[in-house]
Amino acid sequence: LNFSALLVLVNIFRYAQLQALKIDDRCSLVYLQKFYIIYVGTPTSEDRLTFCEIHQAETTIVPNGIQKGYPMQIEFDLLETRIFRMKDELFDIINGKTNSYYRDFALKICNEMGSRKASTPMALMARYYGSRGLNIISDVLSKLFLDTNLLTYNLVAPKKPVDYLQEVLVPETTLRLISQDKGGLELELAREIMEDSADF
Repeated sequence: LNFSALLVLVNIFRYAQLQALKIDDRCSLVYLQKFYIIYVGTPTSEDRLTFCEIHQAETTIVPNGIQKGYPMQIEFDLLETRIFRMKDELFDIINGKTNSYYRDFALKICNEMGSRKASTPMALMARYYGSRGLNIISDVLSKLFLDTNLLTYNLVAPKKPVDYLQEVLVPETTLRLISQDKGGLELELAREIMEDSADF
């Protein structure tokens, strides 16, 4: 039983405890540490850091996110349809007909560092939608623009199409999804939410 699998099992149990018995969070954290010692052994420094990160998330990050209205549940099944509907708007970004903060930023980096060095993916996460949301958004955009050859080097030079998708289209799509979730929020405000929700 590895540490990651153990955390999943223990956190499920802890959630049930906290909901049913209203146990103080500090007590549940102690339980997690004792449970780990019994079944795995003495925690390493890395394990203790993970405990601290879990504790911070439960006591600070998650409550703050909930207070700000960040979603606890996301309808991932609907993301593909929603993204397909914004295809024309995203294509306008590719063609330079619509302003894009992330396109301007990517091109600025290219100009400063050179296209070769700047071609490394930025690993920019979708944040608000988490890793699962990032995968869905990336896959759908690939279907729309890479698999159909709509996103070509001639359109996005000096960026490579796959890098342009990751560095420009993924965050621009995320902004528009957040805007929709928030009832038509301005994209600039949606970007603040995306940046602020990085740890949620």
